[in-house]
Amino acid sequence: MARANRGFVKGQVPRERIVKEFGAEALVFFKDVTTDVKFNPRPKPQEIMLAFKTDFAELLQQNPAVAAERRAEIQALHQKIRLSRENTEAARAQKTSFLRLSFFLELLHYYENQSTESPDVVFAQRLPPVIEQLVVTGEDGALDEAKLLAAEALLALIINPDHRKAVINNIGKAGGLARTLRYTLAFRVEKLPDHDPLTIECVKHLIPLGQSPTAAALAAVLRLFNPHMQQSCIRAIAATDRLRKEDAEKLGQAVAQQLGLKEVLERMTEQSTHSPERERQLAWDHIKDLIGTRAAPGEILAAIRKRMHGRYDADEVKACWLVLTEADPMIFVRVFCLFPYLPNGQTDPLARPILETFVTRLTHEKYAAIYAKTIHALRNLFKVKADSPALVNFIALVKWVDNVAAEKISKDVGKSA
Repeated sequence: MARANRGFVKGQVPRERIVKEFGAEALVFFKDVTTDVKFNPRPKPQEIMLAFKTDFAELLQQNPAVAAERRAEIQALHQKIRLSRENTEAARAQKTSFLRLSFFLELLHYYENQSTESPDVVFAQRLPPVIEQLVVTGEDGALDEAKLLAAEALLALIINPDHRKAVINNIGKAGGLARTLRYTLAFRVEKLPDHDPLTIECVKHLIPLGQSPTAAALAAVLRLFNPHMQQSCIRAIAATDRLRKEDAEKLGQAVAQQLGLKEVLERMTEQSTHSPERERQLAWDHIKDLIGTRAAPGEILAAIRKRMHGRYDADEVKACWLVLTEADPMIFVRVFCLFPYLPNGQTDPLARPILETFVTRLTHEKYAAIYAKTIHALRNLFKVKADSPALVNFIALVKWVDNVAAEKISKDVGKSA
């Protein structure tokens, strides 16, 4: 029943039903959408699904002897499936009913057969498309709150919170409005800071590269989030690297105004009038927070690069050095290894002078404690895996800016230069 419902929503019918009702010769009117030479070469007979060929009417006329006594019935089946795929009120109501029924059956089947059914298949593969199709109907470019509430009512039936998250996290793989649905369902429940990777990822989705959406369009999406995530996303918008700093701040303030968040707006306006020293402190405090929350090295570097490209001077380089070396030495090593490479594959023009300064400081006697800490981490890395990419790349980049320093580090680590 669950398989039949999944098929109906896609305009497919089980092969076994066609053979049983119309005979094997009627397969000429259908194409097999299950059997795949590479991915599924030998599916179970009861799992094979068929779809009517696009030239069904012509094939029906060319094969008058096939299903001669049941031609009216096969034509009626084709008409039912065609009508169910049209954009009419009746078709939408029918599809919604079948989607809800599919969700219930999938869930019931899993809970009755937990010893044999894989939760990954059910919650990461089968249920996400059902929720996606239920809410994203393609009728307009915005999410409807009534449909969101219907989806949340279905998700509430999932007992394990991790399984609920698995469904939400696997929605919107293709992007577009379905991806917006993923963040909306998550942010109606979650309470994350503005520098959380998921918050930043959401803002990057809402503000594509080279495009600046209107404050009203962003506010329409954020209005569906819980109040905490509205504020977090507004702060992330104001700090995004998708726009120039001034434009990002103005957009964040405009969205806050649209949502009527006066406190957030006043705080953002106050921050925009900070002195350069205070602004620098806030920027590097934000990067410290990223390191403290164990953000990925790429995210830490993106925040550093945004600051450096906006204000590059000796004080900024020193602040960057202090922030990185106060943390775990492997954070310093991994960020160091990523410095030269921009997301577009080009070399960052600021990378060489910054790395030269870092290497000079690292090998200076003033920073002997930091050097010892870094060498200890690299030596442990060398013992575990002598050809570790982090170790090899670190020494190669040190050699790029200072050959003598590279030889010293290689010797102290125990690795030949």
